[in-house]
Amino acid sequence: MFDIACKVEALDFEAAKIRCVEILGRSDLIRQRIGGGTFQASDARSLLDAPSERRDDTLPRAYLAHRLGIEQDAVPMPETPAVGLRGLAYFDPPASGRAKPSKVGEYPCAVFGTVDREGREHAHRIYLAPAGAGKAELGPGPDGKLRDPKKSAKLVGEESTAGRAVFWGDPASAPWAILAEGIETAAAVAFAFQPEIANREVAVISAINAGGIEAFKPWDATRRITVAADRDEAIKAGREAPSQRGEQAARTFGIRAPVQVCVSIALPGEPGTATDWLDVHGADGTEAVRAGILTAETFTPVAEEVEAERKRAEDLEELRRVERDYPLPRLDTLDLRYQRTVGGKIRVHRRVQVGDAVEAQPVASPFGVVARLRFVDQDDAYGLRIAVEDMGGRRREIDIDRGTLAKQAGAEIRALLFDAGLRTEDDGELVAVRCLKAADPVQEITVVRAPGWHTLADQDDRFFVCPSGQIVGGPDGNPLELSAGARIAAPVAKGGTLEGWKAAVAAAVAVPGCQHWALGAMAGFAGPLIALLGLDTCGINISGRTSGGKTTAQRLAVSAWSRAALDQRDSLLQTARATANGVEAMASRADATILALDELGHVNGVELGKIIYSVASGVGKSRMTPTGALRPSLTWSTFVLLSAEKSLEEKVRGDGGDWFGGMAVRMPDVDITGVDRAVDASVRATIHGVDQHYGHAGPAFVAALIEQGGLRQAEGIRDLVNQSVIALAGAGADASLSRAAEPFAVLAAAGTLAKEFGILPETLDVHGAIRWAWARFRNSSDAMALDPEAQATAALRTWILERWDSTIYPTELTEGRQPPSRDSFGWYDDDAVYIPRHRLVEAAGNALKEMEVARALDRQGFIVKRKSERHLAVAYVAKLGKTDAYALSREEFGRIARIEPLFAVYAGGRA
Repeated sequence: MFDIACKVEALDFEAAKIRCVEILGRSDLIRQRIGGGTFQASDARSLLDAPSERRDDTLPRAYLAHRLGIEQDAVPMPETPAVGLRGLAYFDPPASGRAKPSKVGEYPCAVFGTVDREGREHAHRIYLAPAGAGKAELGPGPDGKLRDPKKSAKLVGEESTAGRAVFWGDPASAPWAILAEGIETAAAVAFAFQPEIANREVAVISAINAGGIEAFKPWDATRRITVAADRDEAIKAGREAPSQRGEQAARTFGIRAPVQVCVSIALPGEPGTATDWLDVHGADGTEAVRAGILTAETFTPVAEEVEAERKRAEDLEELRRVERDYPLPRLDTLDLRYQRTVGGKIRVHRRVQVGDAVEAQPVASPFGVVARLRFVDQDDAYGLRIAVEDMGGRRREIDIDRGTLAKQAGAEIRALLFDAGLRTEDDGELVAVRCLKAADPVQEITVVRAPGWHTLADQDDRFFVCPSGQIVGGPDGNPLELSAGARIAAPVAKGGTLEGWKAAVAAAVAVPGCQHWALGAMAGFAGPLIALLGLDTCGINISGRTSGGKTTAQRLAVSAWSRAALDQRDSLLQTARATANGVEAMASRADATILALDELGHVNGVELGKIIYSVASGVGKSRMTPTGALRPSLTWSTFVLLSAEKSLEEKVRGDGGDWFGGMAVRMPDVDITGVDRAVDASVRATIHGVDQHYGHAGPAFVAALIEQGGLRQAEGIRDLVNQSVIALAGAGADASLSRAAEPFAVLAAAGTLAKEFGILPETLDVHGAIRWAWARFRNSSDAMALDPEAQATAALRTWILERWDSTIYPTELTEGRQPPSRDSFGWYDDDAVYIPRHRLVEAAGNALKEMEVARALDRQGFIVKRKSERHLAVAYVAKLGKTDAYALSREEFGRIARIEPLFAVYAGGRA
């Protein structure tokens, strides 16, 4: 209908509404808008800049004239803006958080602008009776109490406006300020001090209310302030004692005022009354106002006030510190801020509307978003750095991927926050995740996720990120950081001095008969070379009985990069009591440095085999996201130093695992049997200096490598490693033996370079220690795995002997023997031992396939019977019948039959 009226009579929409009502004969529905025009916003700037058609700027003057009882022409108007509105909507607050404000009506309004010493502005509204003849009568609100005709302008943003004021005169130049609460009271004071205001001797200031007086900050020119306080000493209905709020506010201001300002307090009226200076003006006139203020008493705080103010300042400073340390993200839909709980603790509070009031509900202990992260080693993916107050009150930083916020309602993030010490109430953890999703911090930090060598997309030069977070050779003007989650804690990352470390290491490598300590000292520098050259992760295992100095060798290696302490989670020396998954995380954190695992005895041999392959692979397991996509796997390239009382082969086999050549070449075993176990206590004490001096040598090695052009000479370093491999394994060595020599060759290169850089002592015999270690490996049982055929033959021989006459029986029963059971593993006669075909791989240690084992046995002449030239097994065993089995030489694999009788008498006796 409205559209038709618009088209037919060429009306706009507002006119069309009125025309349609007139046609319907319902002119009673038409209301005249008091202020005219469109909707009037109620924020300070919109009110003070209201359009002219809505304004009547005589209203503020008329109102003040009415309150002071003087002619309008005599009213002193403030220097700050004062605007009159013909009509402004008055709203009751919403009844609930989701309800809308309820409009009461539109009333004339005086709007007074407020300003503070920083020039920040706001405004205060006073709803008026018609023509400004007093305050508007708004009637009772929903709570039954009379509505307050005075309202602050709508706040834009979260900044407090307390302390912004209306003023008469120039507070920026006047040496004396008279500070009052309400605008009307201040106008009465200004009326009394008009000559002083005109001469710029006095500025009269209205702080709006008692809270404004407490928060008021004087201008720099102010040297004297008189607080024209309200006397609030009458007992109001429902109260047992007077509030004395005005005097309390004045005294609070007095104790908080700058030291260069002299504060005095003037209280109006008689004790026991509720009186302000407007009342004095109305009852006794201007001279009474002047006299009362001029005789104000100088403020002198009492001891209790001084102590209370000290505590308040401390509490406020603590609150400001929390706000700085844990900056909360700003959300458009959620109002969060820090304040104290009833118990005095600082917590994140959520402000919610409850009826007419806004309540602050505690939701969480302090947390905040410090910066956004850009992971340059993860295709510039974004993350967030979060600061969390832990349960000891300390600040912790954690780095997260923004992508994890979408996984299972941020479950991983919530777990990280709780691990870091976050405490919540109600749905506080969900509020925290909501904040993190919306966070858009200005500061951006370029981050790498793991230590080691890195390059930037637009640069060719490599730089090194140490586990401590130190950047060596980083690009100028492009600050980088190591992710907080990968960074070693400062107390564990570095301690003492490089010179102290050198002294301890020099003492260790000088001990005769302890070449494994020299290996440990060199191992600390092998990781950077492995990663730089692109070699596979490798290492050595130091084995031997306890108290031989195995852990000392590991401590020497680890101390190049961190404190070597098994009780520190961040240390690069860790107990091997971990799953393969746990070791993956340790290896990633040790990228391009050193991973030392102690106490392999705590690990099951079968699990140890998995760990060896997992660590040597340099890549963690592939895992799926909830959406089916592959998560980025952990990667690393480093040197590994293990220690155990047994060799790896003994440990794996002893726990029922299978030992393969691949394990031996990746982690060769160095048996330290025969080393000096009686090192002087004073020498040991000197060596233990690495527990106080650590974290310097590794970064120094990398810095020297970069400064001396090692990065551009990587091929030369690779040639050095290859030459060492040939020197150890021999020029014609097979691939397995050459690969087993590689960890020793890397150690040799690392030791040589560290000596050249002046980090390891000149007295260190690098090649002597390497030759000693290689010889120990070649003589170990682990090295047998490098010859799979010999390993399979030896395993088969052991397997047969372990089962002889228990599950391997003779084909022909003799007197006293039990017949073979159906669970027999094999049989034997005078010429051969028969092993069923399906048992051969198991019997040979699972190192080779069945045909590979059979051909190896045939090449050695150990198969004595066969079905045909083409078949290495037999299809029939005499006395037993048809069965597929390999007939192995009884002389090589079985026990030799006794020639002599079971019981015999021998000649002999006493001489």
